[in-house]
Amino acid sequence: MRVRDERGVSGVWEHRDENTIRNEIGRQYACVENIDNQLNRVLKKLEAMGELDNTYIIYTSDHGIAIGRHGLMGKQNLYDHSLRVPFVVKGPGIKAGTRAKGGFYLLDIMPSLCDLAGITIPRTVEGKSFAPVLRGEQDNIRETMYAAYSGGKSQPGIRSIKKGDWKLIKYDLKEGEVQKTELFNLAKNPFEYIAESNKKDKWENNLAGDPAHADIQAELEALLLEEMKKHDDPFRLWDQK
Repeated sequence: MRVRDERGVSGVWEHRDENTIRNEIGRQYACVENIDNQLNRVLKKLEAMGELDNTYIIYTSDHGIAIGRHGLMGKQNLYDHSLRVPFVVKGPGIKAGTRAKGGFYLLDIMPSLCDLAGITIPRTVEGKSFAPVLRGEQDNIRETMYAAYSGGKSQPGIRSIKKGDWKLIKYDLKEGEVQKTELFNLAKNPFEYIAESNKKDKWENNLAGDPAHADIQAELEALLLEEMKKHDDPFRLWDQK
């Protein structure tokens, strides 16, 4: 689809050659370097004020763009390279090097800050506090992660659900012209390879429809519909009731 990020940079829609991709990766590195410089200014100021060890610092961002992965340039997709965001926390009571084993949403930040500050979390907040994860009291706060893309004029769009190492992505686009399901084991196929023609490892392709994985696909299909209902998703995909 000719959506914004796929055509927003001059030349990348017409050219997906190595030089174009390398140029875009270089632009990304330049942005990251500038962010590092600005973050250093904040940390130095906190240190000069004597507040560095008394401050919770959360570093995160918007989700990135594909820059050539899966043949895409933008972020209008639900592969992990465009879905996940960086998230680093430093502060009192947080052991350096701790990594969360499960995921959470950015809407979980607000209740987490309330928790860390000893403030009562408002009842209207839909997020969950991940402070117990930061304190090392538990591994995660969510067993499943739901994502949706309904941008542009091609709806319902794309939906995904992740549980443990397994991830399901469903496409319902162009008024039913594209209806496709993808299933990945992220532990064995972290880059979500979809083609088996040049892959020696049987895991490095789309496992949807494989009888050997029918049970996990059915489980994720049910979980996806459950999450869509819970989040008041106004759409239903072609094979959902």
